[in-house]
Amino acid sequence: MASVTARRNRGGSVTWRVQFRIDGRMVQEGFATDRAANDFARLVDRVGGEAARATRQRRNLSESPTLADFTAAYLDPSKGHLSGVTPGTRDGYRQIADRSFLQVLGPYPIDVITKQDVASWIAWQEDQPSTRYPDRKIAAKTIRNYHGLLSAIMAAAVDAKVTSVNPAKGTSLTRGRRQGISFLTRDEFETLLHFIPAHYKPLVLMLAGTGMRWGEATAITWSDIDTARNPAMLTIDKAWQKGAKNRAVLGPPKTDKAHRTISLWPDLVAAVGERQAGGELVFKGPQNESRVWSYRFHTAAWGPAIDAANDEVKCAAIGAKPIGKRPRVHDLRHSHASWLIAAGVPLPYIQHRLGHENITTTVDLYGHMLPDMQSATANAIAEVMSGVFPAAPQMALESNQ
Repeated sequence: MASVTARRNRGGSVTWRVQFRIDGRMVQEGFATDRAANDFARLVDRVGGEAARATRQRRNLSESPTLADFTAAYLDPSKGHLSGVTPGTRDGYRQIADRSFLQVLGPYPIDVITKQDVASWIAWQEDQPSTRYPDRKIAAKTIRNYHGLLSAIMAAAVDAKVTSVNPAKGTSLTRGRRQGISFLTRDEFETLLHFIPAHYKPLVLMLAGTGMRWGEATAITWSDIDTARNPAMLTIDKAWQKGAKNRAVLGPPKTDKAHRTISLWPDLVAAVGERQAGGELVFKGPQNESRVWSYRFHTAAWGPAIDAANDEVKCAAIGAKPIGKRPRVHDLRHSHASWLIAAGVPLPYIQHRLGHENITTTVDLYGHMLPDMQSATANAIAEVMSGVFPAAPQMALESNQ
């Protein structure tokens, strides 16, 4: 690791020296301020001494702002680079930038960043652990999201004439695999539901019974449920979003199609409990009158329930088998779709119920589960090739004579 030491010169002024190794040889760089020295030392620890020294040389040759400085300007609402996003989204972008490309490319002058530099950052990023699952590598989709933000920042720098090219444009990224979806059967869901604490059971039933997203389900109020209609109808017109300083605020659903009305059945309406004042949240925290917080739900209810539903002794005590899966809360949405498909509900109906913006999303996620898809495609190609296969044995016989 690089070390920083202060040196007092004969005239009384203080400079700072950073010592580090390149190919096993101890070298040093001098700096006029402790901030510059410590920034450089951190860069050495992240990218190595040789790369850090090359970065410093680039900075000395360029008068352009660093990527870190321009990123701060890009996310500053007063600068006008980025519009149409909430304060919470800006805060999210800042967090993404700080933990991803700024770790490696932040000190680089923006006009000297090359495609090779971007590729080096991607290689570094692919080796980092997931923030949510530290025992796994970061997901390829997450890296694509990080790269998309970097490319947008570089494009803004081109528009601002800070640099002439966007080195992030056209970068090849590893596709990776979508994180596996856990589809629950009815029996598996019943086992899992048994271990959910009573306070949270209505919420879990609503998630599984409607396919709503977490932010949508935890935002519904009693006025959203119209029991005067037959069947009862639920209007989804809001969802929790990140506001300034990561504070949750109510906003519109994820997309235009996510603003929708879906049907409920009497048992589900009864399960959510006694109706209250129209503006009251249907689902609240167990110890207060505020919304259900995701972190508390996962630690107090979902995680322990998943553990119990996979425990042979606890499952045997209720006459059930361990589910053998560790589904996410969002997998209740996928399971809901799979149950509808098994019941023969057309995909356009499922698209509306889930609030997918495009039918292609529904097809891509669930099309393979259509009951008749495999037999229908096999039968279709069999009909097309019906005159080919009967002749094949005869042709083989004649070729052997």
